[in-house]
Amino acid sequence: MTEQKRLALLIDSDNVSAKYAPFILSEAAKFGELTYKRIYGDWEKGSNGWHYPALNNSIMPVQQTAYITGKNATDFSMIIDAMDILYTGNVEGFVLVTSDSDFTRLAIRLREAGKFVVGIGEVKTPLPFTSSCHKFIYLNQVFEQAMTYDEKTLRKAVLDYVAENDDGRLDLLKIQAFLTSKYGSINYDTIGFNRFSNFIDSFPELRRNNTFVTLKNSPKKPIKQNENLPTDREITEVIVGYLKRKDGGHEDISKVEQYVTATLGKIDYSRFGSKRFAKFIDKQSALFRKSTAVYLAENAPKPVKKPEPKQEQKSEQKIEQKQEQKPEIKQEQKPDIKPALAEARLPDESEITDIIVTYLKTVKSGSENLSAVERQVESSFGKVDYTRFGAKTFAKFLDKQSAVCRTNTSVALSESVADSKQEEKQIAKPEKKTEKKGDKKDTSEKADLNTVKREIQIQTVSHGNSISLPVLGKILRKKYGDNYLKDIGAITLKQLVTAVAGIDIDGNYIRIEDAFLTRTEEIEQFVRDFVAKSGKPSIKSLSTQIKKKFEGFDFTDYGYSRFSDFINAIDGVRADGYYVVQSK
Repeated sequence: MTEQKRLALLIDSDNVSAKYAPFILSEAAKFGELTYKRIYGDWEKGSNGWHYPALNNSIMPVQQTAYITGKNATDFSMIIDAMDILYTGNVEGFVLVTSDSDFTRLAIRLREAGKFVVGIGEVKTPLPFTSSCHKFIYLNQVFEQAMTYDEKTLRKAVLDYVAENDDGRLDLLKIQAFLTSKYGSINYDTIGFNRFSNFIDSFPELRRNNTFVTLKNSPKKPIKQNENLPTDREITEVIVGYLKRKDGGHEDISKVEQYVTATLGKIDYSRFGSKRFAKFIDKQSALFRKSTAVYLAENAPKPVKKPEPKQEQKSEQKIEQKQEQKPEIKQEQKPDIKPALAEARLPDESEITDIIVTYLKTVKSGSENLSAVERQVESSFGKVDYTRFGAKTFAKFLDKQSAVCRTNTSVALSESVADSKQEEKQIAKPEKKTEKKGDKKDTSEKADLNTVKREIQIQTVSHGNSISLPVLGKILRKKYGDNYLKDIGAITLKQLVTAVAGIDIDGNYIRIEDAFLTRTEEIEQFVRDFVAKSGKPSIKSLSTQIKKKFEGFDFTDYGYSRFSDFINAIDGVRADGYYVVQSK
């Protein structure tokens, strides 16, 4: 028995259709063992339908970028590889799959080296190349008769392929590539469709969602009786074991879910009455979730008790000056009340009404849909139990308020509020130069986003790093006017607060994160030390050094539009022109 020749199969993807892939491999194997199988082309621009045939038949794709338009870089790459293989002496023959006459000189050179040369190409292949090979096989004559297609053939091929590969996200391009590899370039116009996607849409058995295709009403795989699905207890045990290995006993919820999936597989949490993983966590007594962090129950963070306010801070003295005159105000008593108690976080009737009135004042018509107003209240206070105020529903609560009136499903400012609003507009007109005695002047400052963000940070710190949203809202409205949210492009106070750097929202209260405060103190101390050491550094050099030491530093996080303003807010230093100096 004679030993088979070792052959190198080299395919020019630019000149041979992918539909011939099975036939090329079959014919080439008749002449010997295919030691090398390579296909050449610019795969970044597209694979001409060869991607999946090459992948499924272990043909190594060789990338050749076309550096210059009009030059056939694929031919050059294929010729260079053929010569490299020739000089290694590992093969006795070559199978050159191309219809390009540029390979004529290559075929002659391989024959001169004593190698057996087989050519495979279409009928259009020029005679000089075909005559340079020991044997040449014409693809059109042998193959094309067997691979003709009509609409019925294409439809059957598509349905068979989708049925075998349907995973719910079968890409449209994969189906098209499969048909191209089997039937070559298909003109869908001949069967009445101007695009391939329209052809797929015509299948009553298929459903297309953008670029993904699946079978309609595909039967779900039945769950085997002996299939062991994890119980909620087993899932919880996995999570508890994972968290115990973490410092502090907590981890980000997305990482916890990834670990559970990697350990137990994909889990349908609706089996446990939970639509999402987060809701499943909330039902487990051994676990505790705060925002996007999951804790062991014994390591759950304790509510931060509001410390006594610092008397030396001037900003607090101004805000608290009036509150000290009214001992009955709840704000003075909050440090002595445990935040864990539900009553400490419940808004009173006047706070809810203030939110409603403020919101309606921003509406041009002064009237809004009932459900929209209720959503506005919930965005500020969360779900409210109106039975505390003697009303079963939100609508009944509104009926008791003199500042607003309700008609069916709409809410409007009552006549007294509407009239006062109308008077404010008339007073604001430029042609009214005279002022009546007793009229209050608008002393509110002009609001801009950075200033308000900075004020939120200042007020939070001045209130012992814990302030409720309603109290904060009153302070901001007093300082910047009732329409300050509209002026800076915010819808609700809660939405505005979430955009402030370093702020953590816990229910109806906000505080500045400890890490943010620590980082701020470190930055300020670094600035003071750097200025003291350098004498009189430039603002630019100081900025560079801060960003180098504190990754991600951005002075706008503190509500400043200029770096020099941030420097001037630090005790002990000040910006002096282009430089930073120590201040007394």
